[in-house]
Amino acid sequence: MPCFIILGKLSERALGRMKEAKDRDTQIKKVIGDAGGTLVSHYYTIGRYDVVMTINLPNEEILAKVLIGIGKFGTVSTETMTALLPEQMYRMATGT
Repeated sequence: MPCFIILGKLSERALGRMKEAKDRDTQIKKVIGDAGGTLVSHYYTIGRYDVVMTINLPNEEILAKVLIGIGKFGTVSTETMTALLPEQMYRMATGT
C-alpha cells in the first residue's frame, strides 16, 4: 500500500483551541481509517510545520478524499509527499 507523508500547518483557530487537539486527532484518524488507510505515525513538530503524519492509503485518489476530509475541519493546511522505501528506489534505479 502506498505511503504518504503529510506536513501540516495549524490554523490560528486550531492553535487557539489546542485543548481540542486530541479530539481533532481522533477525527483525522477516523477519516483515514474509513478510507481504508492506516495512520502509521503522527507527530507535533516545532519549526516550519506543526504536524507530520505518515499514512498508508490504497492510492492517490483515496489520498485526495482523505485530504478533502481533513480540510473540512478548517484547522490545518497540508503539503503531501509520496514516500518510497529504499528498496523501492533501488529497484527503480536498477530497472528490476
